[in-house]
Parts: sequence; C-alpha cells; structure tokens
Amino acid sequence: MELALLALIPFIFLLVAASLLVISQISSFLQFSRFSRRERNNNDIISKYIQEMALAQTQLGKRSRQLEELSRRLKLGNEELARMNSMKSKFLSMAVHDIRTPLTSVRGFSEMLERKGSLGAQERKYLTYIMRATDQIGHLMADLTDLAVIEAGKFRIEKTSLDLAEFVAEALPSIGLIASRKGVILTAAEVPAGVEIEADRFRLGRVLANLLGNAVKFTQPGGRVELRTRVLGPTVIFSIKDTGPGIHPSERRKIFEKFYQSQFMRDVKSRSAGWGLGLAISQEIVRAHSGEIGVDSQGLGKGSTFWVRVPLRAAVRRAAAVAAVALAALVLSGPARAQTIPLDEKAKFEAALEKKAEGVLLRVLGPNRYKVVVDAAVDFTRIEKFGIKEGSVTQRSERSGPYAW
Repeated sequence: MELALLALIPFIFLLVAASLLVISQISSFLQFSRFSRRERNNNDIISKYIQEMALAQTQLGKRSRQLEELSRRLKLGNEELARMNSMKSKFLSMAVHDIRTPLTSVRGFSEMLERKGSLGAQERKYLTYIMRATDQIGHLMADLTDLAVIEAGKFRIEKTSLDLAEFVAEALPSIGLIASRKGVILTAAEVPAGVEIEADRFRLGRVLANLLGNAVKFTQPGGRVELRTRVLGPTVIFSIKDTGPGIHPSERRKIFEKFYQSQFMRDVKSRSAGWGLGLAISQEIVRAHSGEIGVDSQGLGKGSTFWVRVPLRAAVRRAAAVAAVALAALVLSGPARAQTIPLDEKAKFEAALEKKAEGVLLRVLGPNRYKVVVDAAVDFTRIEKFGIKEGSVTQRSERSGPYAW
C-alpha cells in the first residue's frame, strides 16, 4: 500500500504543476485581456483627441482665412475712404474758388453802385439785400475752405504778439452794426490794459466774431449780448453771454461737431442760415492755440455763455508770476515782520502794485489780515527764497480760486 502511494506521488506533483501552469496561463490571459482593453480605451481616447485637434485646426484655418479676408476688405475700405476724402477736399477747394471769384465781382460792383449817389431808396434797399447775401455766402465759403484745410491735415496758425484791448476792439464794430440792425443790445466790459497774448490775429478774431455773431443771430430783438474779457492765471478768458434760447444739456458737446445744428432750435430761419461748421472750426482754431472752448447754459430758454480760454504771452506770464510771488511773500510774512503792510498803507501799495503786474489784487479782511488774489502762475520755489514755504502759504491763506491766497 505504501509502495502504491509512493508511486502516486510523482503523478500528484505532476498534476499540481500542471494545474499551477494552467492557473498561471489563465491569469496571464486575464491580465493581458484587461491590459488590451485599457490600451484600446487609451487608443480610442488618443484617436478622439487627434480627431478633435484636426477639427480645431481646420476651424482655425477657416477663421484665419476669414480674418484675412476681412482685413483685406477693411484695407480696401480705408483706401477708398481716404480716396473719397481726398476727392471731397479737392472738390471743396475747387468749388470755393469757383464760387468766390464771381462772388467777389458781385460784391465789388455792388460797392461801386452804393458809392454812386443816383440810386433811389428802393434801389438802395435792394442793393443792401444783395450785399448781405454776398457776405453770408462769403462766410460759408470761408468755412468750407477751413474745413478742407483741417481735414487735409494742413491747418496752421501764425502767432504774433497782440495787444488784448486792441484785439477785442477790432471785433466789435461789425458785430455791433448787425446787433443794432436787429435791435439786440451788445455790450462789452472793459478789457484789462497792458496785456498781450500770442495768437493768430485773423484766426482767433474769427472765433470771437463767430461767437458774437451766433449770440446776436439767436437772440431775439430786445435781448442782450455781453462780451467779457478777463485775465485768470496764465490765460485770457473771453466769455460771450446772451439772453437767447439757451442750449439743451444733451447738446453741449454735439454743437461743436461738424454740420450739427440744434434739434431744439425754434427759430428755423436762424438755424438754416448756416451749415453747422462755425463752432467746429472755432474749436479747431482754439485747440491750435493750446486753448479751450466751451459753453455753459442752464437749459432751454435761459440763455447761454460761450467761453474761450487762450494762453497769455510767455514773457507776460513770467513778469506777473514774479510780481505775484513778491506780493505773496510780503503779505504772508505775518504781523511780526517789518515788511508787513500797515492798514493805512494799503492804498499806496495797491497803486504801486498796479504798475507791476496785471491780475494781482490785495484785499484787507481786517486788522493784520490780508487776502491776495493772483491771476498768474506762481512758482512756490521762488516763495521759499523769501523765507516762506509752501505749507505756510497754504495754512495761512484763504483760497478763493486756483491762484488765490
């Protein structure tokens, strides 16, 4: 029996080994199957990504071609727009020249007829209408000329030193005659004497005439137009106030756009008398002077105030600044300093000050309290040379504006 069992042991080991081999092969097969499935899944994912990338590249290429086409069309459109603008500018120049030549003849012959004393009252009346019409067309032609120059990028100004009082006086007579005919009261406040500006006499004078002319044109008979000129800091401000129809808040910026005319204007006749170019051209002229132009109005029916701000002549600004600094140092030095101005010396000091600089004013607020209003740019480093620092100026002063102590 034992021998039989011993004889079976090799067969048992062989059976166990065969079983283990089968189990190992089955396990390997199962692992290979799982790996194959994962590999197939990974391959599917990679294949899907490749397909999506190919699709994205196709779409990107399509978008790129569309963008190139749009860029090409935009370039062609810009070139066509530039060509049309050039043609428009040339047409305006030619049209203005061709119209102005016969217009000058009409105006000249009208003046010759006016100088002849043989015309009757009715003929003189007709002649006046003709001359007014030619003047109006002449102004429109001037606007078109400036518009063509501005759009061509060739607008230039020629600055010279101008006496402020003389400059303002030159703009009033012609506008005053128009206001008188319409029954509008035109007044002008006193212009500061001895002040010079750097400006193009013709261009800036045209701005002033345009603003005054608009104010008279849109103001009803019996209304008022007032011109004020003042020096503020390193600038001169012209303000034209009228009792006309006013300006709607939504139009305060629009009225400076080319060809824009107020949609709230009741006087259709006045509105149609121009092309909406005057303010746009005036804005370009003022900007060329490194200045500003704007309008203030409380609304429709409440009048309006147009204003223009342009720089003073550089030498005048420096002289005013030096005088202002000296005055500020003198006044702000305090009651303990010997150079403090006594109350009874105020009149003498003001009289002397008027000879030194425009726009500087000393006001007595009480015993040992002074207020200095300086309409000039002040360099605080100069004040420090007088022993007064910027901080003390700010603390010991009563400001009423950008250049007030």
